Amino acid sequence: MAKSLIVLDRPETLTGAVARSIGEAIVRGAFGPGQALPEVPLSLQLGTSRGTVREALRLLADEGLVEIIQRRGAFVAALTTRKAREIFTLRAELEAFAVRLVFARGGYPEAALRTLETTLGELGTAVEGGDVFEIAELDMRFHDLLCRECDHRLLLDLLAGLRLQMRRFIVYTKLVDSDIEPESVTHRRLVAAVRSGDAERAAAEVRHHILMAGEYLLRKLAEATAQPGWAVAS
Repeated sequence: MAKSLIVLDRPETLTGAVARSIGEAIVRGAFGPGQALPEVPLSLQLGTSRGTVREALRLLADEGLVEIIQRRGAFVAALTTRKAREIFTLRAELEAFAVRLVFARGGYPEAALRTLETTLGELGTAVEGGDVFEIAELDMRFHDLLCRECDHRLLLDLLAGLRLQMRRFIVYTKLVDSDIEPESVTHRRLVAAVRSGDAERAAAEVRHHILMAGEYLLRKLAEATAQPGWAVAS
């Protein structure tokens, strides 16, 4: 008789918590692109061991936020136009696929649509307040909610990693300039598309939204290469 596999939901590990803390600091610009991330000062600041910090930095390297160079150490990954393009073009295809999967499973429950509407309202409030960090977080949270009902664990994990990296670019470009159209307007069209019940319309709208936002982001990156404290390369 085969033994059943028991899977436990474990709380966040210390290494995971340290990685999340450092990753959030990177996303919010506390550590600039190319900046060294020495293990000893970080361990002292976070009140943990050097080994825990080392493992956390490896996790962040897997997520694309940190680059580890042999015999030199860990550094904040550079912001490059190539990386931005690769992230948003991949997101466009994967999120469109996720939306199609949602409709294949019967569509969005009304509770999920109400949560999208609530997050859209919070995004509008953040835009009015001009908090670029909150805007970036709510933008990515909205897209997470848009895809969550697809019930495809690997796809959602891939998208979570891409969105974490994307937040850095969103924050940076909003510090440089404001968008042509507020997020509350562009994301409202996404809610209307998923409420339409038309899977192809919704998937196409999501894909178009991400690609257009990405192209605009690239233009803003190109205009901002002279800004101090940021390493933007092609």
